[in-house]
Amino acid sequence: MFDAIAPRYDLLNHLLSAGIDRRWRTAAITSLRLTGRETLLDVCCGTADVALEARRGRGPLSGDAKRPPRGGSSDPAGTAANVIGVDFSGAMLGLGLHKVMTAREQDRIALIRGDATMLPISSRSVDAVTIAFGIRNVQRPEIACGELARVLRPGGRLAILEFGVPRLPGIKALYLWYFTYVLPRIGRLISGHGAAYSYLPASVGTFAPPAEFVGTLNGAGFVDARADPLTFGIVYLYTARLPG
Repeated sequence: MFDAIAPRYDLLNHLLSAGIDRRWRTAAITSLRLTGRETLLDVCCGTADVALEARRGRGPLSGDAKRPPRGGSSDPAGTAANVIGVDFSGAMLGLGLHKVMTAREQDRIALIRGDATMLPISSRSVDAVTIAFGIRNVQRPEIACGELARVLRPGGRLAILEFGVPRLPGIKALYLWYFTYVLPRIGRLISGHGAAYSYLPASVGTFAPPAEFVGTLNGAGFVDARADPLTFGIVYLYTARLPG
């Protein structure tokens, strides 16, 4: 399914979210407080939008981050020094590689085909991990979260973006109408794939509520896990860190 929709995936992401998806990715990268020295792992990386966002950067969150680290140079604060993207869709990775090469980031971004529940990454080898709108597609999210904890170095940070359901009654009703009836029709028309954009609202409806997924992160060994609603709760940003 993901291979089939890959050619129109980016277009539909931007169109169906009215361009707000870019802000969501920026919020996720900003929450990691990158200093320019980190290796970041992006799981379910798709066409590498998050990986490229991590290399662009949006500046530091604090005055301390503005100072270059002692003992050597680094990339600008707010960016990762290197990014590894992992996804199981070969077609998505092919498009992502083209974008990475167009941006001339192939020396800093590596894309690997792999499974979120069996990451082809060494233990304690990365400083930050991200997943954008992919954790709900993993059959065993708790195993994937355990894998994220395994590959992170002590003190490493996590940022996960995932769809939710707004709580405000009026916004919730409008959102559910759009998500159930409008989005699948537009997605089907542009992508040519009938099932994919019906699968999207169905998968969101069966994904764990925010409090439950925070519990999953805690169970995987993370601390300070929290769920922050973005855009009225259409999306949640889950953040946490590994002790150390």
